[in-house]
Amino acid sequence: MTAARLFIADEVAHPDAHDLYRAMPSRDEAATARLAWEVAVDQLVRPGLHTVHRANGTTETAEVLTLLRQVEEAVLPGSAVTGKPSQGSRPPASLGALSLLASIRREVRQCCRTHDHPQWTTLTEQVRAWAEHAEHWQHAAPDYVVWAAEESTRWVAQARQLLDPEPRLPLRGRACPVCRVDVVQVWSDDEGDYVRRPALRIDAEQVEAVCAACGQRWGLDVWAQLNTLLDQQLTHETLAVTGITHGDDAE
Repeated sequence: MTAARLFIADEVAHPDAHDLYRAMPSRDEAATARLAWEVAVDQLVRPGLHTVHRANGTTETAEVLTLLRQVEEAVLPGSAVTGKPSQGSRPPASLGALSLLASIRREVRQCCRTHDHPQWTTLTEQVRAWAEHAEHWQHAAPDYVVWAAEESTRWVAQARQLLDPEPRLPLRGRACPVCRVDVVQVWSDDEGDYVRRPALRIDAEQVEAVCAACGQRWGLDVWAQLNTLLDQQLTHETLAVTGITHGDDAE
């Protein structure tokens, strides 16, 4: 633990050899770090907004759970991220989500344990209280503020990766090579209306890429090769439209 973290937890400075040789952040660096810290915490604890595009051309905006609450929901067995019962089977808990939540709780409790906070009922309240010290700690312990900014930003990135991992095979935005359809309209029980969805999806049971418009299927190994060819074709078409050729680049 750094000297600043011990100072914040106990209100007593306990420097160690590592901290003695580390340069303290400048005032501008501390101010920038405080802003980054507050922005990251805001992303963790503030509810988000989701825009729904309906088939009749109208749009609606709905409030979604905070990012931190979504991670908490992800570890509950049988519940989707929205907290609604899931018809499919899910593992009893996400180890990644549990580990992230444990890291956040441990850091927040460590740094706020000697402060006169009210009894917290949720982790969201704890994180908000932790960030409320940013202004004071910017001047009293600027190295901690820099560390907190980096750590909270990492928490946000980890949470988003847990909830919406990058697909191993790119499908969104792709048109089916057979029927050339990229978006289809499907009925959504949650929305009570038809919504737009990408035409291409992964069939986990058959381990295939499938087009919802024409029904064409490809094995994932075949789709990976086809996707590479589509990328090459798109690059060729883009260069042709712009009038750029590899020969021109060579010159």
